[in-house]
Amino acid sequence: MLSTVVILSFVSQTFAQTWCNKNYLQGQPVVLPGGQFRAPELSSEPLLVFRCSPIIAPYLEEDHEAGIIVEVFTTFARYSGAEPIVGHSAPEILDVSVSSNGSVLAAATVALNSTSELHFPLANLSQPRKQSFTIDCIASYTSHLFFEAQILRTTTALSYLPSPSSGSVTKRDSRTGALLVKPSNGGPYEAIFPIGFYTSFDGYLDSDLSILDDLKDQGFTIVHPVPTFGDLAALGRVLDRMEELGLYFVYDMRHTYQNAEALAAEVKMIKHRPNLLLWYTADEPDGTSEPLDATRRAYDAIYALDGYHPVSIALNCADYEFAAHSAGADVVMPDTYTIANDPTFSAKYNTSCTVDFGCCGCDNCRGELEDISQRLDDFALRLDALGWARDRAVWAVPQAFGGEEFWTRPPTGPEFAVEVVLSVNHGARGIMPWIDPTPPDVKRAAAAFATALASAKEFIFSPRANFSRFTLDRVDVGMWTVDGETLLLVANMNAHEAALALPLSDAVDLRELLNYGVRRRDFGGQRQLELDLEGLGCAAFVASSPVLVINAQRNEL
Repeated sequence: MLSTVVILSFVSQTFAQTWCNKNYLQGQPVVLPGGQFRAPELSSEPLLVFRCSPIIAPYLEEDHEAGIIVEVFTTFARYSGAEPIVGHSAPEILDVSVSSNGSVLAAATVALNSTSELHFPLANLSQPRKQSFTIDCIASYTSHLFFEAQILRTTTALSYLPSPSSGSVTKRDSRTGALLVKPSNGGPYEAIFPIGFYTSFDGYLDSDLSILDDLKDQGFTIVHPVPTFGDLAALGRVLDRMEELGLYFVYDMRHTYQNAEALAAEVKMIKHRPNLLLWYTADEPDGTSEPLDATRRAYDAIYALDGYHPVSIALNCADYEFAAHSAGADVVMPDTYTIANDPTFSAKYNTSCTVDFGCCGCDNCRGELEDISQRLDDFALRLDALGWARDRAVWAVPQAFGGEEFWTRPPTGPEFAVEVVLSVNHGARGIMPWIDPTPPDVKRAAAAFATALASAKEFIFSPRANFSRFTLDRVDVGMWTVDGETLLLVANMNAHEAALALPLSDAVDLRELLNYGVRRRDFGGQRQLELDLEGLGCAAFVASSPVLVINAQRNEL
């Protein structure tokens, strides 16, 4: 068992004199922070990009079939691996094959600017093993102007593991960003929408197990106990009670992940617990300028010791060494704390904040709710440019605190609700607010979302969902259409009332999942959905008819 001494001996840290590599104290000079993400340069001619990824990670010995998701698209951005098009026009279809060790596993014709799935028996990969399998993906086409085919090549790693002797497995679906878990009744793996707080351990969870019962009753699916875990017996009691209740946990190693001995001891202690959802290593490593390879070293060590649970990190900076830190995670989450915050002047340090200087608690923010959606959009674009969009999911850390440091007050319940809608609409596939204890109105709003997302996940995590998103007059709208029904998430970022009108394919019935100040106008059969939203109003509805909107287009840097 991991000793308390091992854990606590690595908790102390040297506080950085920079944040996001910016000086922030009075008297310090302005020094360019560097580390900004370099967007791909643009080409004057369209380029072809070919990518492939396993649909599920990991596959297990009990599984019979594997799948590779294949994408072929044109772009003007010089992504890594992008190639010029041979001939005067792009091909309409390409011949695609996936193979391992020279043996073809599956082949198909794939349309340009599409996403396809190629499936094959896992038995064709021989036996499951700890080491991942290298999958070679090839796409080819022949232009009518050239006799030789243009060939595009890429590789991916497929994890096919022996079934564990004990503990749980958390799978990842690269089509949707969902985490998949096996229910306690032993049924097939199903998507979980992770929603639950970072939760104080010392003096809170460790002293009152009934808190966990309340969280379960409120509909939360996860709890993230925040270390230090000085009393390991208390930690065991907390995790045991969570297991009894069917709550998953995120295991936090923020203080120890850079020490190989401590990390190994903790992973060995925790990995067999059946309600472990994922590991959490670095907490804002970009803020404190931790070594650029630290997250990746921890990631590799955890996978060598476990391999059955994803690894997560939280990033605080708008744009500092994103790629280096994200290289060590399967789940990346920004914590964009913009509510009741002055992003231009630091009351804590009595200095101004700019893109090159200062620490105001929300890096490069404008002090608006759009800071949340913009940060998530930026993360998604960078992951796409790096070719990591299928390999890494993005979660969000909504602000649930205030009245200290840079923040004059905590969010209200309606403000928190808008935070969550914006996060989900802009790609967050898990919600983990900082921090519980939190004000009662915030907890009520979070619990309402936990209940709503239990139904909404059937749309959000459906591989068949047709997703569209737009923002109009600061009303943010996300829509997922599956089998003729549409999940509609709307949020009014204005303090004043707003109206929204959406065209429909037919008269529609609305099933309400959540409502904070949104009212439907009823005009009797009109093929238009009209909503009145209060200031900071938001809602989640399921419409019985598809909402007619233009499909979202691929975003590029």
